[in-house]
Amino acid sequence: MLSLFNETVTFLSTFVAPIDVGMGDLFISLPVIQALIDAGEEVYLVTRSFRQNTLSNRIIGIKGEIAEADLDLGPHDRLINLRAHRLQTDHNWASPDFEQFFGMPRIEKIIEKIATDFGIVVDYQRLTRLEFKPISSMQNTILFVPASDGFYKHWPTANWLAIASALKSAGIKTAVLGEANHSKALEELVAAGLEWIPTATTDDAIDVISNCLALVSVDTGLMHIGVQQGVQTIAFINPRNIHHRSATNCTIFEGNACSTECRPPNVLKPDHAATNKLNVELKFNREYCKLPPAENCMAAITPHMVLEKIRENLLQSKTE
Repeated sequence: MLSLFNETVTFLSTFVAPIDVGMGDLFISLPVIQALIDAGEEVYLVTRSFRQNTLSNRIIGIKGEIAEADLDLGPHDRLINLRAHRLQTDHNWASPDFEQFFGMPRIEKIIEKIATDFGIVVDYQRLTRLEFKPISSMQNTILFVPASDGFYKHWPTANWLAIASALKSAGIKTAVLGEANHSKALEELVAAGLEWIPTATTDDAIDVISNCLALVSVDTGLMHIGVQQGVQTIAFINPRNIHHRSATNCTIFEGNACSTECRPPNVLKPDHAATNKLNVELKFNREYCKLPPAENCMAAITPHMVLEKIRENLLQSKTE
């Protein structure tokens, strides 16, 4: 049952489809699911890709999940489809026109607006942790996530090694997460002697990250797990990236604005606008940065900045 504008509407079941197909997209959409669970709704997750499968097993209070292709609503069911909204279907979030219309694009703000139009109030400051298994060996380990789906999120390898060395001197273990066979950045860190912890499934990643001391990450799905799980998270984000997180356990370090060399023309065509279908093209350019690693936008974030924040977070944790 949900109160909408002073009218009470009763549904048998509510199905929620995340904002997009990625693992991080599901984590960013979780406050919508949580708000409905807290309101007493019988909620099911609609999974949009293999990256989102089985995660309902970790969501406290949810009834289950179903693949989008298998969804068959009953007469008293409803679908909260976060893609089927005019902010998704009518706009390119990377365009100047959208920024002029909406303000600086931030994913939390976008989802809050979409949820409000469905009559749902979400709270990105009150995140409910997913269930996880304890791993005692991770409690003195700071995890690095050095890679994502594009070099535009790359932080120079020398910087990762510098903070690993400083943390080792302080008696703190470090390890890296990610897909070893698909990431040059991760391969370089492992070759330099850092431990790699395999996480074959998202369930594995949830367990490992939930038990670690802190997480240092580029913007990727694993970073959003850390935010959701209340882990002290330091995220490296391009200033134009929409995936800023506002939770108090997340510190955002922004790089410099991208060089004009790296800014492609806006080639988005009207038929590429997001719809409620899965076979849409990505909205954002994901080409590799065209500048040398020491000059790319993320190089503006220094090891000293990161180490100071880690020290601050650890001191704060000891006093709480």
